[in-house]
Amino acid sequence: MDVATLSLLTVLLVEVTFFFLTQMNKELSNFLSKRNVSVYPFMILIDLGKVPRIKSVSKSRKALMVMTVVGTVNFIVLLYLFYKALIPSIATFFGAVVHGATAQSPFVPIVPGVTVTVTQFIYILLALSVGVALHEFFHAIAAYAAGWRVEAWGVGLLLIFPLAYVRTNEEDFRKSGMSAKAAVLTAGVLANTILFLIAMASIPVVMSHVSVGVAILSLDTRDLTAPAVKAGLPTPSLLVSINGTKINSIATLRSVLIPNKDRSVTYVVIIRKAEIKGGVVIPKSPPTKYLVHKPAGRWRLGIIVTELPLYGTSPQVLALARFLYWFYIVNISLAVINAAPLYITDGGRLISELLRKYNLPYLNHVIQGLTAFFVMMFLIVGLLTHI
Repeated sequence: MDVATLSLLTVLLVEVTFFFLTQMNKELSNFLSKRNVSVYPFMILIDLGKVPRIKSVSKSRKALMVMTVVGTVNFIVLLYLFYKALIPSIATFFGAVVHGATAQSPFVPIVPGVTVTVTQFIYILLALSVGVALHEFFHAIAAYAAGWRVEAWGVGLLLIFPLAYVRTNEEDFRKSGMSAKAAVLTAGVLANTILFLIAMASIPVVMSHVSVGVAILSLDTRDLTAPAVKAGLPTPSLLVSINGTKINSIATLRSVLIPNKDRSVTYVVIIRKAEIKGGVVIPKSPPTKYLVHKPAGRWRLGIIVTELPLYGTSPQVLALARFLYWFYIVNISLAVINAAPLYITDGGRLISELLRKYNLPYLNHVIQGLTAFFVMMFLIVGLLTHI
């Protein structure tokens, strides 16, 4: 068992132990309660007090109308994207089970040391902290615009992930109309969509300052007839050029190989032996020429490649680029998952309110129950494929 997995299990064990201690020890429970600390299985919440009232949006009909319209449109788009990924995956999953093939998952849980590296997880935690905080801040803005009372706000920990929350007055929620509920419930999802769009626009700007190369990580030794294996290409290495065309992206590599897929051709491949350290490729030798003969009928050379930053890129720029990448992934994930009808999500509560209004509680449980079941199933499948 590696250090990351052991650390994860230790944190989860501490959380469970702490929960049972608070259940068995009333003095400890009362001590934490007086300090506005709530302890649940795998979750700790800390109330930080009331949210300062934002006078500019307090009971503002214009602000509420804008948030209702924009939030609802954004919610519908995200719900469509969620089911667009989920429904075909369900059909593919059962098809794989019937034919005895390996099942694939559209969702992969974030587990440090298993599905992501510890370094990546640090960026994920930073992105989550910002994404969750703004998510809850937008809930508060929408609640004030609807004229609701915001009882408290706070921070906490769910498993190993930081979280923030805003607790609105339940009586105000029950008395409000559907448009106000929609504005407040979709506001958090809207915040994550905005952050996702900011990250998407920022990534190309930052990446323009990052020099990237195509690194050959390994050869496909399962096929000893693969052209790269027969040519004895070294690994890891930096792919410099093929037949005079500079290879600076995987897209460029494909553009060179695919036109020749039906022809027999000998490629002049220029390579530099390299070392990969800290996610950066460091050349270790001068350019060396290799002749790689590819027979007709196949375009793949039998190399496993990835795009990596080149040595010499500013560490600060590289760190910013990596953060923005995970900021992009985390916020679109938060937006889509929170829009999905999963009981505990904003989307789940909105669907519940909508179907309750039309006296369709059974349909609500069917939609949310099935959705939750398949999401959990795919998360488990996604995790198992990485273990």
